Amino acid sequence: MSGFWAFLYQSKLAKAHMPFWRVVVEAKLDRRARQWPRRYDSAITAVFVWARTIEEAEGLAALAIEEAGMAALTADATKCPPATAPRKTPMAVARSDYGYLSRDESERTGGSSRRDARA
Repeated sequence: MSGFWAFLYQSKLAKAHMPFWRVVVEAKLDRRARQWPRRYDSAITAVFVWARTIEEAEGLAALAIEEAGMAALTADATKCPPATAPRKTPMAVARSDYGYLSRDESERTGGSSRRDARA
């Protein structure tokens, strides 16, 4: 069904009620909420959201990640063509696979942050 919707949208036969966002979220694994592998400290995933504004999209993605047992650290949203049928209410509709980030020994001892180097 999603392929049919994407075809209608691309051929301009259908229009979405609100923008569709791809939000890339970096999150810290919450070990109290779920059993995560010990060698990983955080994860990165993309969450797809129907939302009116970029702030709303990032907030909904952070909430979706918290439900999965993680605490969102950063969220970066970009508009993208919708791949699912349109929604009239804001909601997160899908999530990609997790990309895990290994635990770094220098971060545990208070060394330079890996996040600062990427920024």
